Amino acid sequence: MRNIFFKLKQECFFILLMLIIFCIPFPSFTFEKIGGMTAVIGDEILLDSEVKHYLNSNKKITPCKGLENLIIHKLILYHAKKDPSLQIDNQEIQSKKEEFLKEFNSNFSKNFSLEELTEKIKNNQYIEKFYQKMKEDIEISPEEVKYFFNKEKEKLPIIPKKICVSYMILSPKFSKEHREKIVNFLKKIKKEIHSDKDFSMKAILLSEDYSSAFKGGLINGVKKKNISKEFERIVFSLEEKQISEPFETDLGFHLVKLEKKRGEEIDIRHILIQPKYTEEELRKAKSFAYEIKNHLINHKISFETISNERPLLHNGIVNHSVWKKIWVEENQISKNMKKTLQNLKDGEISEPYKEIVNGKEVFFIVKLLKRKPSHPISFKEDYTQLKNLVMNIKQEEKIKNWIKNQLKKTYLRIEYPCSGK
Repeated sequence: MRNIFFKLKQECFFILLMLIIFCIPFPSFTFEKIGGMTAVIGDEILLDSEVKHYLNSNKKITPCKGLENLIIHKLILYHAKKDPSLQIDNQEIQSKKEEFLKEFNSNFSKNFSLEELTEKIKNNQYIEKFYQKMKEDIEISPEEVKYFFNKEKEKLPIIPKKICVSYMILSPKFSKEHREKIVNFLKKIKKEIHSDKDFSMKAILLSEDYSSAFKGGLINGVKKKNISKEFERIVFSLEEKQISEPFETDLGFHLVKLEKKRGEEIDIRHILIQPKYTEEELRKAKSFAYEIKNHLINHKISFETISNERPLLHNGIVNHSVWKKIWVEENQISKNMKKTLQNLKDGEISEPYKEIVNGKEVFFIVKLLKRKPSHPISFKEDYTQLKNLVMNIKQEEKIKNWIKNQLKKTYLRIEYPCSGK
């Protein structure tokens, strides 16, 4: 489950890219007008519209610098796509699409299509994996960290306020009657499907998998390694053109038709139903959360041992997850958690409170363990942060050299010269 501490941020790896942009002396080129295109880097095309959008979104960047930034981005993307060691996670792409569509609903279509959204998320994943790979063989010694600290001590940032917490997430379970109602609804849909056209229409009208619904529920190239065990067990057991019985995963309730099977990869049509909890299910979960909180306060259970309390937690009321002794910066926690922690002293446990996680209502119980005030960076206390800073510097230098080398070897065609302004 996604850590609720961290606020949702736009999936934009240009932020990472900005850390390494520098002045690169571009060689001379012959410039030829290409309709709608600013440049070609390898087989990646940089469109006029991309440049305009980038410059409009980054008013302080000059056109020349903006063009350099985008060419470097396309250069990295081109080589990342060619690298067989960088594997793309289709399930993650789909999850990010669903998250985006839930957040922005129908407004996304004003800016770009679903195909473009898929491509943007996929490209971002390539860039992310490229950066991860660039870190793999970088080694940092304690001597390097010490040298960096002594040299840059006066320029280093203040460490922000941090808190250490343990917390528990309790999410309601659907009642037996509610689950049966959903399953029967999907069984009824299955009986009404007699062709691909029928399935497509049902997906368009009913599926809450927004990234595939508009395509009639079609998802191509689903790899076994990229899906949950439960989903894999059911869909890979189907024959081609067979429709599954309704089944449940963490995402909701599914109806799946297997279109094609190619070893470890399949094409499917998919209908997803994500029902809301009933008031009674929420009431029972909240009541149970208060019961757990009382057990914690009365020392009948603890965050350290709570996972062993099987009779208490394995019930038909809630699912649970426990996080222990997590350090986090105060400015990275949710508004609800921040408000809750304001009223706690070290060692105290909060009242259950509600959060929205992955679009669902859940209940949190938090124990505040320790607060650490903001302070000037210390070699002893903040060694990990210092090591990461040195790592970033080394990574930037490595990428800088990589870009210089690849620019010499990669096809690059630019429509117009850059004046350097």
